[in-house]
Amino acid sequence: MRIVSKFTRGIISKVVRKTLKKKTGYDVGVQVNELNVAITDGRAHIHLNVDAELNKEELMKILKNIGLE
Repeated sequence: MRIVSKFTRGIISKVVRKTLKKKTGYDVGVQVNELNVAITDGRAHIHLNVDAELNKEELMKILKNIGLE
């Protein structure tokens, strides 16, 4: 399955942004450029091309939380 529709990618982008905010607390702007899903032998392979935008404070918070200061 390949998702290339701008409308559908916009909806997925909003869902990803809201999920990131809810699960991690990080406010990150997300734009999904391309989404490919292949299911083979009961396993899914997902290729996601995404642009993300956030302010410097959010980036520093993320880096600090994963141990990269």
